[in-house]
Amino acid sequence: MTKTREEINQTEREYYDEGKLDRKKIKKLRRHAFFYSYKREKKVLKKLLEEFNGKNVLEIGSYAWADWFNEDTNPANLTCINISESELNLGKSHAASKPFPVDHFLMDANNLTFEDETFDVVFGSAILHHLDVEKSVNHIHRVLKPGGKIVFLEPLNMNPLYKIYRKLNPQERTPDEHALVSKDFKLIREKFTFDHHFLDFFTVVFGFVSLKIYGDKNYDNWINKMGYNLDVFFSKIPFMHTLFARVIIFGSKK
Repeated sequence: MTKTREEINQTEREYYDEGKLDRKKIKKLRRHAFFYSYKREKKVLKKLLEEFNGKNVLEIGSYAWADWFNEDTNPANLTCINISESELNLGKSHAASKPFPVDHFLMDANNLTFEDETFDVVFGSAILHHLDVEKSVNHIHRVLKPGGKIVFLEPLNMNPLYKIYRKLNPQERTPDEHALVSKDFKLIREKFTFDHHFLDFFTVVFGFVSLKIYGDKNYDNWINKMGYNLDVFFSKIPFMHTLFARVIIFGSKK
C-alpha cells in the first residue's frame, strides 16, 4: 500500500527525533573516499556562498549552514526549517553567537508556508531526497524572488552498485528517502536553470581499497588521491554522470 505524505513525514520525524539511523559502517569508508572530494566540495561551496551575502536566505534543513558558512558569509537573514524538532534544536544551538539573525521554524518542506517571493536564496544539504521532489521544488520556486538562487548538495542513486549497497544497508537511511535519479533532475529543470558538480565514483572504489589497506586512518594517501583525480577528469564527461555518488546543484529560478 502506498504511504501518504503525512505517514512518510511521521516516519522521517521519528527516525531523526529518536536517532534511529546507524551510519557507523559507512563513516569509515567516507573518511577515505571523501577525503579529497570534501576539499573540492568546500572550494565549490565557498564560491557559491558569495551569493548569500546581504541576502535573505532559506535553508531547507536546520544546521548545514554551520559547516557550509565561513567567516566571510553574512546573509541579511537566515531562516531554517525542519520537520524534526530535535534537528531544529541542533540548528538553534549553532546559531546563538552568529552576527546575523537566524530564525527557526518547525515546517514541512513539501508545503512551505512562507509568502511568495520571500527569499533570495534557498539551499540545503542532503535534503531533497527526503522529500517529494516535485512538490518541494514547486514551493521553493514559489518562495524565491525573481532570479533567486538555489544550491543543493545531494546523494545520487543511478549507479547499479550504489543501488545494491543501499539495499544491503537499510539501517543507514530512512525507509522512504530516495537519492536522486534522472527523473528528479527533469523536475528541477522545469523550474530552474542549473549546473552541477558531480562527486565520488572512483573515490568510492579506491577509498574501499584504501580502507582495507590502511584501516580507519591515513586518509591522505596516494590511493585516495588517485581516485579523486580520476573523478575530477571523468566528471567532465556527461555520460559518466550516472556513476557518481553525489552532486552539487546550483542555479536560478526561471
